[in-house]
This record gives sequence, structure tokens and C-alpha cells, in this order.
Amino acid sequence: MIRMQAVGLCVVVACLSMAAPAVAAGKYDGSVPMLCAVTSLSECTADGKCEKSAPEAGNNLPTFLRVDVKGGALIANDGSGRKTMIKTSSVVDGQLMLQGVENRKAWNMVIGSETGRWGGSVVEDDGSFAIFGSCTLP
Repeated sequence: MIRMQAVGLCVVVACLSMAAPAVAAGKYDGSVPMLCAVTSLSECTADGKCEKSAPEAGNNLPTFLRVDVKGGALIANDGSGRKTMIKTSSVVDGQLMLQGVENRKAWNMVIGSETGRWGGSVVEDDGSFAIFGSCTLP
């Protein structure tokens, strides 16, 4: 009886240890590159007027971007070759936090490590974009 319990416990432990890497690999923690889509955005002017916009609707923001934390870059997935360097990245309370600067603009991106949903902004002295979307793993 004790031997059966020991064998059963070993089987349970072995199954749990095999499942752990699969769970860890599903995290949106920046350990592997992600493809992220912009699903909605709003453009705001310095006077506080905001309106919904669409990606690529005259605002020069890509619809899809590749987030490569290890490579240190966000890359437009439209064949243009555009990319911006990630200046800082960290995981805080289950959120992947990314920040950078480009062309006199500051940007940030917060990706939910469990869900892949994200929100971000691009800010300059006379306006900003509030951007939301979702990421997927390769």
C-alpha cells in the first residue's frame, strides 16, 4: 500500500514538472518575441480634444508590430523596416513594462503577462496617442 502511494506520488510529481515549462512558455513576459496588433487608438491634441482613430489612418502608426525585448526593439511588421529601440523593460506585478524615445516623442507599452492584452501611449509636446491591442506568441 505504501509502495503504491509512493509510485502515485512520483507520477503526480513527474506530470507536474512536465506541465510547468508549458505554463511558463505561455507567459507574455518578453522572454520570446511577440507579434502585437493595434485594436484601437485615440489621438489627443494639447487642448484636450480627443478622437478615435484607426492604425495607419494618417497617423503613421503600424497596425502590427513585433516586440523583441531580448533584441531591444519594437519593429513595424509592415515591411517598412521601421523600428524603435526599447530603452527600459521590466516586469512589475504581472505586467511587462516597456519604454523608449524616438523622434522627439516618448512611448510606453504595458503588456499583461498572463493575457497578452496591452495598452500604451506615444506622447509629444503638442499631443498624444492612447493605444490598445493584443499580442500573440510565435
